[in-house]
Amino acid sequence: MNNHYEPYVRNKRDLKVPYISCQDYTNLEQASKLIPALKQINQTNRNLADTEAYAYILRSNNDDDIHKSIKYGIWTSSKENNEKLNTKYLEAQEQGKTVYLFFSVVRSGQFVGVAKLTSGYKDESFQYWWEIKKWKGHFNVQWLYVKDVPNKHFEHLKNSDNVEVTRSRDGVLLSWETGKEMMKIFEDFADKKSILNDFNVIDEREQALRQYKYQMQQSRNQQQYYPYYQYQYYDYQQQYQQYPQYQQYQNYQWQQSQK
Repeated sequence: MNNHYEPYVRNKRDLKVPYISCQDYTNLEQASKLIPALKQINQTNRNLADTEAYAYILRSNNDDDIHKSIKYGIWTSSKENNEKLNTKYLEAQEQGKTVYLFFSVVRSGQFVGVAKLTSGYKDESFQYWWEIKKWKGHFNVQWLYVKDVPNKHFEHLKNSDNVEVTRSRDGVLLSWETGKEMMKIFEDFADKKSILNDFNVIDEREQALRQYKYQMQQSRNQQQYYPYYQYQYYDYQQQYQQYPQYQQYQNYQWQQSQK
């Protein structure tokens, strides 16, 4: 684990997450030792046949946010979706069920992985999503599959709105029968290509963002230390005017003006 920059923490509602990097993310044995959210990655024989659970389609606007979700085991969405997921997670906890999340990136033509919720909604906000300040709070997630599976493998499946899962809106609920079939497709899909192949490139963008945030925080700290510099300087001048030397100088100036 490498900390290239100090975590940017603006206030107590910001989630403090140290930077993580791995030399070869495609080496799952190595990556899972560094990244807790990958401990259960790409396992087979999950025995879901008799399991009852909930499943949702989640759509990310970019690969970078999927990258952060996998590395740090977190996710967040719109306020509406967060409320929906939190309610379903609490309900699932009472029933002894699991909430599964099927991730797709907008306009990618594929699903990129499956995760499960491991917490309810938390107020602390992660500061390194691609769209700065847009997303609030977070959930903890555990990633089960990270694979690039083209949409054509899912086109026969539909969501609860009777729309193809490949055309689903963000935050749409699936029947568990559809969810189980999607899990089976991920488990059986043999191609090893995944977003993990691009992680080293995306890491560079994350480092640049962390550096930017760190520099901004340093700048704010400086402003906090000297917020009223001109007024402090004015007070100093006021004190200086009380010295005898200053009074003598003022008297001399007045005398010169009277000549």
